[in-house]
Amino acid sequence: MVKLITGGTGFVGSELAKMLVSRGEEVVLFDIAPRYESIQSIKEKVKVVRGDLANWSEVLNAVRNNKIESIFHLGAMLSLPSDSNPWGSYRVNANGMMHVLEAARLFDVDKVIFSGTIAIYASQTDVPIEIDETTIQKAENMYGLTKLFGELLGKFYAKKFGLDFRGVRFPTVVGPGAKTKHMAQYMAWMIDHALADKPFEIWVEEDTRIPGFYYKDAANALLMLHDAPAENIRTRVYNLAGISLTAKEFADNVKKHIPSAKLSFKPDPEVMKMVGKGYGNIDESCAKDEWGWKIKYDMESMIKDFKKEYKKN
Repeated sequence: MVKLITGGTGFVGSELAKMLVSRGEEVVLFDIAPRYESIQSIKEKVKVVRGDLANWSEVLNAVRNNKIESIFHLGAMLSLPSDSNPWGSYRVNANGMMHVLEAARLFDVDKVIFSGTIAIYASQTDVPIEIDETTIQKAENMYGLTKLFGELLGKFYAKKFGLDFRGVRFPTVVGPGAKTKHMAQYMAWMIDHALADKPFEIWVEEDTRIPGFYYKDAANALLMLHDAPAENIRTRVYNLAGISLTAKEFADNVKKHIPSAKLSFKPDPEVMKMVGKGYGNIDESCAKDEWGWKIKYDMESMIKDFKKEYKKN
């Protein structure tokens, strides 16, 4: 049975593809600008389809022509690019979601697994609040707005058409080689720059708290959610938290494990308007209870594996 990953050559998509290939799955990677270097080790075992989520025909053709059983929908414009170009973000994130769900409905796809975001919750400028699945969703940026639309539309398709739609709300995903700047990309770039022996200015304030986890945990979460028995899925879209540290605490951990790191703080007023003080504690108990979620990489093991992947690539 064939699995489709949109945004399939990104660093989460390519890791997920490797996991699927390792267990004998057929995999199709749909991407507007494929990064073939990210799938070098599996390039003979996957099919790459160049396509645009905003183009209805390209999405439908990819699903129909490859007899797709499950879709992992990861493709999207991220936070800062979305706010810079809200029109493009609407086309890719909102229209693209509609195209994926319609393709699933029309061609009898069994499951759609959606990568959402904690950005559907407003960041707090004063005292961060506790967040769980019952917390009111107040997305304040274009990325969060379109992702919230996506998960609500997916729930509608589940109710209206019986589609097995499931989703996770990712915190910041940390991994090597990410190219696009977004609000919390400073976490990964702290490590990237430290390993390259380059200085890095962190564009948020020291006490900004944003949760994050390693990209291998992100890929594993999608796979675990996909594989969970249908009778276990009660919440349908799940909060994930990972490791919750302030920017200073994260920087201190990087310096501890990479003593040569040259990190300093230079908050960007435009980013701070969007991110504020970040987020309070995010409850991920529904994911733990319903499909056994837990991270594999704590801060120490994440940096250790990041170093290994950095050297390898």
